[in-house]
Amino acid sequence: MILFFDTSALVKYFHVEAGTEKVTTLINDSGNEVWILELARIEFMSALFRKYRMKSINDKQLELAISGFEEEYSGFNVEPLIQSVALEAESLLKKYGKVEGLRTLDALHFAAFRLLAEDNWYFVAVDEVLCNIVQLDGFNVINPCT
Repeated sequence: MILFFDTSALVKYFHVEAGTEKVTTLINDSGNEVWILELARIEFMSALFRKYRMKSINDKQLELAISGFEEEYSGFNVEPLIQSVALEAESLLKKYGKVEGLRTLDALHFAAFRLLAEDNWYFVAVDEVLCNIVQLDGFNVINPCT
């Protein structure tokens, strides 16, 4: 399978929480190809620091998650955050922002996926709103928490 991970799902590979087992299975399956948006690197760090501030992870867990991510990052297919992605995200916000509640960063991930995806691609995310929007748009979705 070709899998495009939103940061909400990707973080589960580096920090044990609900959905970690499914995400780990998907990423470690040598038959799967893993894609992420370049933005995921920044968003990942932000998510970890938020977990640290909220005291759901400690210093050691934070360091392990960051070093693990930096180690694995080169093994992912990384789609650059370029103007065509931003323009597609704007189009998606116009289509799904008002009624469905699509948000900025989610729109960027979905835009990159939408520009790359073919029939055999899957969008992997935990955010139910985002998953519903991707499905509404006719794509395959995997939510590792359901």
